[in-house]
Amino acid sequence: MTEREIEIKVQELLADMTVEEKIGQLLYINAPRTFDWGSELEFIEKYHAGSVANDPGAAPSNILQKRVMAASPHRIPALLCADIICGYRTIFPQPVAEACSFDVEMIEKDAECSAREAMAAGLSMTYAPMMDIARDPRWGRISEGAGEDPYLGSIVAAARVKGIANAGGIASCAKHYIGYGACVGGRDYDAALISEVELRNTYLPPFKAAVEAGVDTVMPAFNETFGVPMHANRYLIEDVLRGELGFKGAVTTDYNAIDELINHGVAADREEACLKGFKAGCDIDTGSLIFQEYLKKFYDEGKITMEELDEHAARVLRLKFKVGVFDKHEYSEEYEAQTFLCDEFKAQAREAAAKSTVLLKNEGNFFPLSREEKVLVVGQLADDQDAPLGWWRALGEAEDTTTLLTAMREKSNNITHVEGGKLLDGEDFDREALIEAAKNCDKIVAVVGEASYISGEAHTRGDITLPGTQTAFIEFLATLGKPLAMAVIAGRPLVITKENAVCDAVIYPWQFGIMGQGVADVMFGDVMPEGKLCACLPYDMGQIPIFYARVNTGRPYKGEIVEMSKKVSSYATDFTCHYIDMPTEPLYTFGHGLTYTTFDIGTPVPTKTEWNIGDEVEFDVDVANTGERDGRLTLQLYVRDVAAEICRPVKELKLVKKVPLKAGEKQTLRVSLPASAFEYYHTDKKLYADPGDFMIWAAEDAAHGEPCKITLK
Repeated sequence: MTEREIEIKVQELLADMTVEEKIGQLLYINAPRTFDWGSELEFIEKYHAGSVANDPGAAPSNILQKRVMAASPHRIPALLCADIICGYRTIFPQPVAEACSFDVEMIEKDAECSAREAMAAGLSMTYAPMMDIARDPRWGRISEGAGEDPYLGSIVAAARVKGIANAGGIASCAKHYIGYGACVGGRDYDAALISEVELRNTYLPPFKAAVEAGVDTVMPAFNETFGVPMHANRYLIEDVLRGELGFKGAVTTDYNAIDELINHGVAADREEACLKGFKAGCDIDTGSLIFQEYLKKFYDEGKITMEELDEHAARVLRLKFKVGVFDKHEYSEEYEAQTFLCDEFKAQAREAAAKSTVLLKNEGNFFPLSREEKVLVVGQLADDQDAPLGWWRALGEAEDTTTLLTAMREKSNNITHVEGGKLLDGEDFDREALIEAAKNCDKIVAVVGEASYISGEAHTRGDITLPGTQTAFIEFLATLGKPLAMAVIAGRPLVITKENAVCDAVIYPWQFGIMGQGVADVMFGDVMPEGKLCACLPYDMGQIPIFYARVNTGRPYKGEIVEMSKKVSSYATDFTCHYIDMPTEPLYTFGHGLTYTTFDIGTPVPTKTEWNIGDEVEFDVDVANTGERDGRLTLQLYVRDVAAEICRPVKELKLVKKVPLKAGEKQTLRVSLPASAFEYYHTDKKLYADPGDFMIWAAEDAAHGEPCKITLK
């Protein structure tokens, strides 16, 4: 159906709908996960609810839609909604893990698979993707996004939006608009104390990319930004999102968020909160029932107009026509059964788990493991089916998970396992059992990390070291005289400095979903590791927030280790931007990740040194696979604006390119940076590039490479 055809149908409906029906389209109501809905379904029918959540499958969806449409004077179906963050029944790696693949084609396919599976259950709207830039790993919701970088966050956001659209028939939702990842202290729901230029240059790009990719809805964040809670922030919703970015879809609130304007202190009661949320541009009230309670009263009193009601309701109706629920509102239980956990989706989840796994350290070529080696696998999480799923799992079940231990045993008959104790709970571990088991092994792999329930929404941690007695556990294993590797299952970047120091190898599979086989594929070398950190691993919690794209300051740290006054050893020179008691740099920087071969990347050579503003700038980059195995290089291009109107980061990622290279192969690549790579939002709130010099790096991570210089005029 064309946009024109949709608009004609929408206007025909609006011309014949009552005020109550129009308000109903703006309501989102929870339905319990049972066939016995009772009063909840009667409420949904009475108020013609436009959106319903917590739908559990095709059969209940059919019952619900029949009742909703029968009660609607115009037979308008509901949007059936759910949080589909990393899969619906087939659980993929958490989004922060997926982003470490730097593989947007894979991420797009993952999103499509998740959307297709959800659609089989009758769902027509997903509250995904989450695209908050997060630079504080204490924040539990870092697990849902793409990490710390605006460019990576943007290309991942666009890929996820396109993947959901490819499924055809389910709406995407860009969340959380905006600044949510900048919450003070990493505390979920806290304020974002950031400037407008920071908001525009760091936190806005993924939302801009999502709008350009065709995202269907946008969800405001719980936080306040510029002193105004986002659900009352007309400037950022109407002027920026709808005005500057050109977003034409529906704005759906986060759960109960308009009601919470009272807690924020910008509304005296629910009535005032309702009016502020509606006037700010919120179309769908999720959960609070505040629109149902007050909008008719406001209309009768003249506080809102029919034109405003039509504008809000039209955006919801357009969405329903776009995703096709008017035409398709009955779902096949047989097709649902065939779709859930199907071979195609499990194969895709396995690929995602492999490509998301980051090899951080590999001394002595600990990995890849040989099937002939006797490997002792230890740790409470090695055979834990729940932890790899993370907190966001929709209908995923722990019983679906292939644990890391099981996956390794599928590869080799030489795997033994000793749990060691309930380490996450702080229990002591069985030293004698570990000593005895280690006598008969060649290598030890310790599986450590977080339980599923300590990352995700409302799971801020003040201490992001390994929970319980896991640190002491690793330190003890290091005394057993066998090569030791640590595999970290987690939903956030953890502080693992102590453990890293005593391990020969460190691999970070994150919360990898149900397919532990993908991680084992990497560990045994059947798949080459490609993962690159999408967020820094801090050296110490005192560094947080930490990210590579910092500004230089007037007194930049230059990296020297010197003796300070009074002979106190320090990591930095006097009077520069540094810590005196720890390194300035993270343990592992953004973009870091090893593989089983080695690559060489030359300094980029521009095809000319001077370019006009607005040009696409071309470079030649020499790359080579200098190892003995074929591999895929993740080439990263970084840019620095040397002298700008405002302080710009020392480096900013602006291009990612996957380059397959056979062992010993050399290539000269012609790569181009678009004009947008040199642009940023200035103090006038406009996006453009400065004339002057720019430094360009080609590297495997944010810490390496030799730059070239170009000039824009």
